[in-house]
Amino acid sequence: MATYRKFPYGSFLPDYANGLAISNNATTPNTKLDVATGTILDSTGTFQIGLDATVTINAANTGLNGIDTGSLEASKVYAVYIVCDPVSLQPSGAMISLSLTQPYLPEGYGFFALVGYVTTDASVHFLKGYWSAGNTTQRTFTYDAPIIALNGGTQTSYTGVALTTFVPAVNNTPVSTYMLFAANAAGNTANLQCYNGTGDQVSLIAPVATGVANTTEIVTVLAQLNSGAPSIKYKVAAGALSLYVCGYSYGL
Repeated sequence: MATYRKFPYGSFLPDYANGLAISNNATTPNTKLDVATGTILDSTGTFQIGLDATVTINAANTGLNGIDTGSLEASKVYAVYIVCDPVSLQPSGAMISLSLTQPYLPEGYGFFALVGYVTTDASVHFLKGYWSAGNTTQRTFTYDAPIIALNGGTQTSYTGVALTTFVPAVNNTPVSTYMLFAANAAGNTANLQCYNGTGDQVSLIAPVATGVANTTEIVTVLAQLNSGAPSIKYKVAAGALSLYVCGYSYGL
């Protein structure tokens, strides 16, 4: 079941979303997601669409309440959509898709809305995480365990780090990161910047030589698209930097 509301032509529609929380399914978290009740403006700005009951997406299935086409793949970021049919009133549902702009819709379904993203690991399992919801179109996702994006990087000039397998390919996505820096000497620095940045937007200073310095809190850097890949840059004065992705923010 679903709730629909069509707005008059020419009316002003502010972005709006309520609920539609995503979660790993409690029984089968590796291949199933739950999308809770809620409402959101559809992608065309024509209908306020929603779910009146929680829907479970089973990635083993193709079509409504499954993957839109093909089979689940390893190390990918999938978009999560709700899909509706306000015309003939078929049951609404949810889907995942490798397309971050529009899913391959089931027959008869003409309306959809993005509600979030989910990531698969090398074993073709959904990574565990936590999605915010509430009465807002601004959402956050946090991995249950941070994902390593750079292991012991030693570049002394700014070098790109692609985040393709754990951050959606959306330009200017705020990414929450955690840094571990094995310095060669006290006072050595490790720095981060958005891919198109020009300044040292994040700096970590080693307090002692050969010790491992780490950020005492999560820091945010914008991932910007480099040939379609969400990327940031790093450099170190001397030593080795390991960088972890803790999560990201996104808009609906």
